Amino acid sequence: MFDDIDVTLDSLAKKFADRRDKHLGYPYNLDFDARPISQFTNFLINNLGDPYVGSHYATEVCDVEREVVDWMMRVWECPDPEEYWGVVGASGTEGNLWAIYIARETLDNPILIHSTEAHYSLPKAAKILRIEAVTCEADHSGAICQDALREVIHANRHRSVILALTCGTTMKGAHDDIGCSIGALDQVGIDPSRRFIHVDGALNAMVLPFVDESPSGIRPSFQHRVDSISTSGHKMIGTPMPCGVLVARREHVRRVASVVSYLRSDDTTLMGSRNGHAVLAIWNRLTRLGVAGFRQTAQICIERAGDLAGALRSAGVPVLLNPWSLTVVFPKPSERLVKEYQLACHGDSAHAIVMPNVKADLIDRFVGDYTAESRCYSRQKVHS
Repeated sequence: MFDDIDVTLDSLAKKFADRRDKHLGYPYNLDFDARPISQFTNFLINNLGDPYVGSHYATEVCDVEREVVDWMMRVWECPDPEEYWGVVGASGTEGNLWAIYIARETLDNPILIHSTEAHYSLPKAAKILRIEAVTCEADHSGAICQDALREVIHANRHRSVILALTCGTTMKGAHDDIGCSIGALDQVGIDPSRRFIHVDGALNAMVLPFVDESPSGIRPSFQHRVDSISTSGHKMIGTPMPCGVLVARREHVRRVASVVSYLRSDDTTLMGSRNGHAVLAIWNRLTRLGVAGFRQTAQICIERAGDLAGALRSAGVPVLLNPWSLTVVFPKPSERLVKEYQLACHGDSAHAIVMPNVKADLIDRFVGDYTAESRCYSRQKVHS
């Protein structure tokens, strides 16, 4: 029986290694080394309760979690770290859900406004939390349309508003203009006491802060007077498990906190048990790469995304690549190529996301396969 188990595990390992070499469609950074944290696989590391309080359980890394959060606070330009709170959770989706919950508890009967290009976790959060949600049209780039946003805000000017903005939309890698969006709230008269602004930065909240030439309006920063920002650990950071980080204003978190004597801690998180291995994985990456490492990585990925877009355009393929984005959108190829390169698709479009593991040889191989298939289709049309 154990031989069968070993065969299954070995087969999965081989399959995963093979598939990793042609992964292009999802924003997962597969360019990581898990060996430094593999020594902890024999320990159950559980960060119970509030990261700033801890619990009676001894095998935890809440102190390391606070270091991760402090690192993110510096990157996202918190004016005073003492006024902010953060947590490492299971994913960017958990960060979005918990941020919207905190917002709901902060405001009086709010509505949630998000764009049609926002991640599906946002309308799902509204459904779970029983919050009325209003969608706002996006422009051709995938960013929230400012004219449409002003109309939606004006139509709901007597309500409290949760505004969810995106730094790197799911399909097109677009960036909502945070500065202009807040200006729309100000213009309509939705003051800070009647609004909560969350930035879903699952991917590009760990890209734009390291690109000096990116416009300040789209950069994820608490200098914009936003209330929370979230990102994923398994995306640009690069971890061997799904995870994420949420940072929010502490004054809002206090409204949802309750004391749990069983834990000797405060209940301020969505999950009672949180993955300490994920904390170590994020901490390992942040401290090893540092700001300089992420700056270099972001620049390389942006350049390679430009190379992919340029190669496809040279072959006559229509392409969308937003400025400072890693997401290259093009017409959907055959199901064979979709499956082979694990492309994410929507309607007639597909995209590739140039993460750190996407090197020049993978780009060249994909462009060759894609353009060869396109030429084949062209010949078929000529003969038909």
